[in-house]
Amino acid sequence: MTSLVLSTSTHTLTFHASSCADSGGTIDTPFYILEPKANTPNVTPTGSPVQPAATDLTVHDTISIEEDDMDSDRMILKLQDHDIGSIPKSDVTYLAEFVLAWRSALATLEEQVQVNQISSFADPLSSDYVTTRLIQEKDAFIEEKTVQIRLITWNLHGEVIGEDLRPLLFGSSVLSDSGELQDLGIFFVALQEADPLTPTTLSANQATIARWANQVLECLGESYVLSASSELLGMVLLMFTHKKLAYQITQLEISSAGTGVLGYWGNKGAVCIRFMLGESDLAGIAGVEIAVANMHLSSGIAPQAVERRRWEMSELDKRLKLPVFNGKLFRKQRNGGKNRKELLYQNGDLLDELDERVLDASSEDDMVAAAADAVAGMKIKENGMAKEYEAGTTAIPTADGSDKAATISTTTSTTATTAATVNTDHVGPEKEINSIVFILGDLNYRLAMDRSDILQLVAKSDYDALLFWDQLRNEIKEGSVLVGFQEGPISFQPTYKYDIGTDVFDTSEKARVPAYTDRILYTTYPSLAQLDYETFMHYISSDHKPVAATFELRTMLMDGDKRAQIVRRLLHDLDARENESRPKVEVEKTDLLCPDMTVLSTVRQTVKLKNCGNTQVAWEIEIIEGSLIEVGTPQGVLPPGATQMVRVSFKVPPNVTHISEIFILRIINRQDYFISINGNVLPSCFGASLEDMIRKPSGARHGFLAPQTGPQLNIPREIWKCVDFLSTRITREIFRRPGDETVGQLVRNWLDNGDDFDNIVLDSLAKDGNKGTHSVAEQFIQLLELVNGGVIPEKVYDIITQGNDGVQLIFEAMPRVNVNTLIYIASFLREVKRVVIDFDHILEIFDKVLVRIPKTGKNKSRQKKKRLEFLKGFIG
Repeated sequence: MTSLVLSTSTHTLTFHASSCADSGGTIDTPFYILEPKANTPNVTPTGSPVQPAATDLTVHDTISIEEDDMDSDRMILKLQDHDIGSIPKSDVTYLAEFVLAWRSALATLEEQVQVNQISSFADPLSSDYVTTRLIQEKDAFIEEKTVQIRLITWNLHGEVIGEDLRPLLFGSSVLSDSGELQDLGIFFVALQEADPLTPTTLSANQATIARWANQVLECLGESYVLSASSELLGMVLLMFTHKKLAYQITQLEISSAGTGVLGYWGNKGAVCIRFMLGESDLAGIAGVEIAVANMHLSSGIAPQAVERRRWEMSELDKRLKLPVFNGKLFRKQRNGGKNRKELLYQNGDLLDELDERVLDASSEDDMVAAAADAVAGMKIKENGMAKEYEAGTTAIPTADGSDKAATISTTTSTTATTAATVNTDHVGPEKEINSIVFILGDLNYRLAMDRSDILQLVAKSDYDALLFWDQLRNEIKEGSVLVGFQEGPISFQPTYKYDIGTDVFDTSEKARVPAYTDRILYTTYPSLAQLDYETFMHYISSDHKPVAATFELRTMLMDGDKRAQIVRRLLHDLDARENESRPKVEVEKTDLLCPDMTVLSTVRQTVKLKNCGNTQVAWEIEIIEGSLIEVGTPQGVLPPGATQMVRVSFKVPPNVTHISEIFILRIINRQDYFISINGNVLPSCFGASLEDMIRKPSGARHGFLAPQTGPQLNIPREIWKCVDFLSTRITREIFRRPGDETVGQLVRNWLDNGDDFDNIVLDSLAKDGNKGTHSVAEQFIQLLELVNGGVIPEKVYDIITQGNDGVQLIFEAMPRVNVNTLIYIASFLREVKRVVIDFDHILEIFDKVLVRIPKTGKNKSRQKKKRLEFLKGFIG
C-alpha cells in the first residue's frame, strides 16, 4: 500500500491508500492513523489516554481546508469537521497532493458502493495514481543542483556589533563574478556570548536575536528568509535560506543542550538546527540530512580543561544525537571510568559549595572561577595530553587550569609536521552516507606553546608549526573527539585573544596565550566541497575574530515549476479518464489564457458548462486556499441538455510578472475539473520603488533608462503628473469620493505607458460627478500606497513619531528621492489645505499611504497622533 504522511501543528496523519488488485481480484481497504503530537492532549472523557489506531476510510471521512484566522500564513486542516491542526501555506503543494489522493480514494469508495463490484485490474483513478506516476517521471523534474552553504562563527564577548556584516557574510567565495548571490544558498550565523551573562540570566535575549536577524537579512536582501533559530543563553544559531530553496527544506528541528556549571547550565553547551534538504516521498527522493551545531565549550589549556571538553563532547553526543555516520563526537571515555557525578562532585560537600558560591557570583567569569575553586583538588587522571606534551619536549601546564603554557624550542615548531587538513579514519563498518554534520563555534581548544614562541611563528605566518601544538587537532588525531570530522586548511593567525578595538593580541595582566579557539569542522560527503576557510582581522568589537567557511553541495533537487506542470497534466489525465466512465459533462475550456494583464485591473473569465447526459447534474466551485479568484455563483443545478456560464474574476496584484491560478469545478458525485488561468502581467509603476520609477522616465513598460543617459529626475514622473493635474482642480470633495473603475484603468495605462493625461477626456466628465478628477485622485492614493519601501520608509519610523521634532531630522535620514518626493507632496497638500474644510481627514488618508508602519504593533493612538503632528509640521 502507498503511504502518505501529513504533519500539522498538533497531529500526524498517516494515510495508507489502497493498492492495485491482487490475483484474487481484491483491493486492500484504505485506512489512516491520526496521532497527536507530544504536547497535544489525547484522552477519553474519563481521562484515560487514547492509543492511536488504524481506522478504515469511509465515505464520511471528509477532509477540508480553512483559513487560519489567528495566522494568515497558515491553514487549518479538518477531518470530519474536527480541527486536527494547521500547516504553513508554503506546504500547499504537498497538501494539495495529499488531499487529492484522499478525495480520490473517497470517490473510489463511493463508486464501489454504487456498483457493488471491484474491477480486477489496476484502476488509474485509484489514490496512488498521481504518486506512482510522479515517481515514474521524476527524471523530468529532478535535477542535480549546486547549493552554497556559508557558515560563520563569532564569540561576541557580550558586545553589540555595529560593523558592516557584508564582508563577513560574503567572504571570498560567496558572490558570483558579477557580484550577485546564488539563487540556491543557505547561511548559518553562530554566535557565542551574544549577551553579557549573569547568574540571573535564564534565557536568551530575544531582542539581540531579532537585531542580528534583521542585520543579516538587510545584507542578504529580500530573496532570503530566516528559516530557523536555536538559542541557549548566550549561544545563538540563525539559519537564512533563499526563497527558491526554502520549500525544499523539510523536517526542520531545533535542539539545545547545556553542559556548563553543574553540568547542565547553558553558559556552555550547544544549540543545533537539523533538517532534510531535497527529500520527497512523493517523488522518491531520499534527500540529504544536514545538522549544524553551534558549540561553546569550557575554556583552559590544562589537562583538566581538555578532560572537561571531552566530557562535554560525550554529553553532547548523547543528548543531541547528531546524525554522524561512520564517526561520532566522542569515541571513548577518558576520565578514568568516572561518571558524571564523580567528575563533578568528587568532594562530598561540592554541591553545597557550588550552590552557595556560584549563585553569589556577579558575572560568568566569577561563576567559572567559583566553580573552579570549588572543585580544586579533584584528582583527574592526566593521561592523553600529558603524554603528548612529553613527546614534544614540553613541560606539562600548571594544574590550576590557567593559560600559562609550556616552553618549546623554535626549531621543534618549525620542523613540525604540516597539519593542513584533519581527516580521521572512520569508526565502525562503512555505511551509506546520507547526512552532513557541521560543528562550529568557540570550541576553546588552545595551543600548548609559550606565548613568545607563538608570536614568533605568527610573525612568520608559520601556521603549520602552530597547529602541530593545537589541542583540538591532537585530540582528533588520538581519536578522542570528533571522530570522522575534518577541517579545511588553516591559513590565518589565531583568532583569540585580542584587545577589544584592535588587532593586537591580549596585552592585559593575564596576557592570554593566542589560540585557534574558533573552528568549523564537518563530516565528509561525496559531493561536498569546501571553497574557503577564513577569518576577518578588521572586526575589532570583540576579543575574538570571526571565522567563516563556504561549501558547495551538489545534490538532487526538485524543480517546482516542472513538477507542477506534470501534476497539472496528470490531473487533466484523471479528468479525461473520469469522463470516459461517468455521465458526460462538457466544459468548453479548462485552460484560460489572459495575455497582457495590467496591475490592479479586474480580470473576468467565463467557463461554459453543458450537461450532455440524461440526468440532472449538481455542480460547485471550489477555490484553493490563498487563490486570487472570486466566483459570482458558486454552485448550481444543471438539467439534462442545459448550459451554464460559470463566471470567475480576480484582481491583478502588483509586483508580479505572471498569473497562474487554478480552481476546481466539481460535479457532485461525479468528477472534478481543474480549470487553470494563466497569463503575463505588464510592467507597472504601481508597486515599484521611487528609485525604479525615476530610472523609467518613459513609463514602466519602456524599461530602465540606460546608465548615464537621459535626464535625471528629482521625483518620479508619475507622481508629478498626478499632482500637476490635481493641483488645478482642487475642490472641497477631493480625496473624499471614489473614482470610476474604467477611468481609473485609463489613468493607470497613461502612467505605465509614460503618456500625458488626456485632460479633455478627464475634464469632460466634470458634469458626471467630476469622475475624471476623483479617478486621478484615487489612482494617486493607490500609487503612493503601493510604493515599494514606502515614501517614508519603515527605518525612519522612530523619527516621524517624534512629531514636530522629527521634521528637521528626516532630511538626512531618507534617500534623496524620498525627500524630494515628500517635499513635493507636502507643497501640494498645502494648496489642498487652503480649499478643503476637514483637512484632518486628508491628513489621515496620507498618513496611511505615505508612512510605512513597522509590523510590531506600533500603530497605536499616541504614535498616530505624533505621525499626524509630523505631517502637519512638514506641510506647514
